[in-house]
Amino acid sequence: MEKGQAKQEQVDGWLKRLRFTTQYGELQAASFVVEAVPEELALKRKVFAELDGICGPQAILASNTTGLPITAIASATRRPERVIGAHFFNPAPVMKLVEIVRGYATSEETIQKTKELCTRLGKETILVEKDYTGFVTTRIYNGYLVEALHCLEEGIASLGDIDKACKLAYNHPMGPFELMDLVGLDTVIAAMEALHSAYGERFRPSLRLRQMVAAGRLGRKTGSGFYDYSKREKGA
Repeated sequence: MEKGQAKQEQVDGWLKRLRFTTQYGELQAASFVVEAVPEELALKRKVFAELDGICGPQAILASNTTGLPITAIASATRRPERVIGAHFFNPAPVMKLVEIVRGYATSEETIQKTKELCTRLGKETILVEKDYTGFVTTRIYNGYLVEALHCLEEGIASLGDIDKACKLAYNHPMGPFELMDLVGLDTVIAAMEALHSAYGERFRPSLRLRQMVAAGRLGRKTGSGFYDYSKREKGA
């Protein structure tokens, strides 16, 4: 509304349809649940096991994971045929793509209903047929991020110039370092480590990235990452 893209009455209508809760029990009647906890397989399996015991048999349980195996997540439930990957791209209100990921036991009905929901949300979808770590986009894009980090560490160009080059050359809205700061470097390194474990040295997280995460410089959410956001906020 502040950007002139919606009117007050539209916003009021949207807010009336939203309900917030911190109680899992309130999800009992949900027909579709999307999980978006941090990228830790053990944590996701714990959440899905809890949801499985609360949600009715009609519910589809979807994970927003960027690349963890859906089959492993689904095995924590008694309904693997109703567990699916639904990877919404960040920022979700703007980005059109949702990667729908078929787990080993995911049913065709679950895939179709997930596609229908995404269409109702105004999204475009692709179907990832094989539950390989990283799916399609995370696997390809992390190769791009790893190379951007190599270029920075080897002194080929400055941080700002690498971001500028990628935005102008590839027509990306954000450069690789701006994107990593937005996503969160802890999330980025978790994805890279999963890919490194699955595919080898080409996805090894760089030393600089590891050091930044260890130092708590995680990007926008902590006020600093590759860029310093505390000064930007004070000047806003």
